[in-house]
Amino acid sequence: MGEDRNFYSLRISILIGAVTALTSQVYLSVFINDFRISPSVVLLPFFLMTIGRQISTVGTCSITALIVFMFRVLIVSWDGNIPEQTVLQVIPGALYYVFYGMIFRLQIPSKRAATFSMAVIASFYCDFGANLAEIALRNLIAGAGIPTLRQIGILVLLALIRSLLAAILLFVVENLRKVQVRDIQEQRYQSMFMMITGLKSEIYLMRKSTEEIEQVMGSAYRLHEMAEMSRASDEIRRMTLGIARDVHEIKKGYIRIMDGLESTINAENQEERMTFRELLEILEGIASERIRKLGLEIRFLTECRDDFVTTDHYTLMTILQNLVSNSIEAIEGSSHRAGKITVRERLDRKQEETPCFVIEVEDDGPGISKKQLGKIFRLGYSTKFDGKTGNIYRGVGLVGVRQSVEEYFGGKIAVESEPGERTCFKVVIPEDKLRAAQAARPGQKVMR
Repeated sequence: MGEDRNFYSLRISILIGAVTALTSQVYLSVFINDFRISPSVVLLPFFLMTIGRQISTVGTCSITALIVFMFRVLIVSWDGNIPEQTVLQVIPGALYYVFYGMIFRLQIPSKRAATFSMAVIASFYCDFGANLAEIALRNLIAGAGIPTLRQIGILVLLALIRSLLAAILLFVVENLRKVQVRDIQEQRYQSMFMMITGLKSEIYLMRKSTEEIEQVMGSAYRLHEMAEMSRASDEIRRMTLGIARDVHEIKKGYIRIMDGLESTINAENQEERMTFRELLEILEGIASERIRKLGLEIRFLTECRDDFVTTDHYTLMTILQNLVSNSIEAIEGSSHRAGKITVRERLDRKQEETPCFVIEVEDDGPGISKKQLGKIFRLGYSTKFDGKTGNIYRGVGLVGVRQSVEEYFGGKIAVESEPGERTCFKVVIPEDKLRAAQAARPGQKVMR
């Protein structure tokens, strides 16, 4: 493991050195022979704070110095001659990077803990200090004495300009990284949100099932009592009692599963409130991804006229997702496999006794025939049939949607369709059932 780590550090250092050596060949020579002003010094602090963040600064700059030295000697010796004076002139420029690394290490002992401002300030001091050391060394070799005030002033100005350019580069890269991290976090949040939405929907249906299990258990126990009263055989009485007992255990198992799922959801989920517009953004992202994977040409449009905040976003998302999924599947099954899906929302204060939110999901798919229209909310009924596999879909999505709309929200759902033209599902929910300030359900907290 240690060898892999050392090899990785060496590769990064060589990469930084090679790029620095190449960019150092773009330069200007000013006031001292062979003293260069190049963009490599702008890139060096950027490399040290990004790809070189986890490796030694002095080691990286030393390898960079060696590569720069070899590269420049190779260039000047292209004609096959390497005068001793030429080598002496190249050495100070290579040692510049050693000086840079030593000063950078003193300025920033830990790159992981360094802030943006610390990196910018360090790049200024490193640039100025390393340049000053290089000029002093060149003057020493040339016998020209110490750097003049004019030279020092120019070095300060150069350090300011190049540290400013390095700051701009670091700032742009840092913000791009933050955007990338935010995108990843949003994708994870959307995935978690949809997972919780699905679990909430399943829990709701499981609670409906427990009511039916309770009825079955009651019927089984009454059957046992009837067997006792009619003096049925011991085997029948044991069987009826066993059925009642087994159904009771099944119910307890359901309850344990639901309680476990709900406790997990409550522990993981801290988002108690959400706007409808945010719901639509998540829904659009999920729908667009599914449309892309299916290879369909579908435009997905949203229209939010009267935005609101709700604490029932999971149940509401379950309704929307099911309706949008039905529209996608309808268009997928059409001959042209292209179309448009529109989700609209508005607050209607006139049509009902109390103000209601009206949510419509409309598509321009093949539509639903009048014969099928009256059956689509029946459990087990489905218009979707897979001709390749012979499988028919279970037809539970719209049943769950209707139960959520009517029983959970106290609303209404209706569907209109013109075969070959359009289908529109219209959901009407009282305003006070959706708005967070008034949506106080048992066991539900509203964050304020």
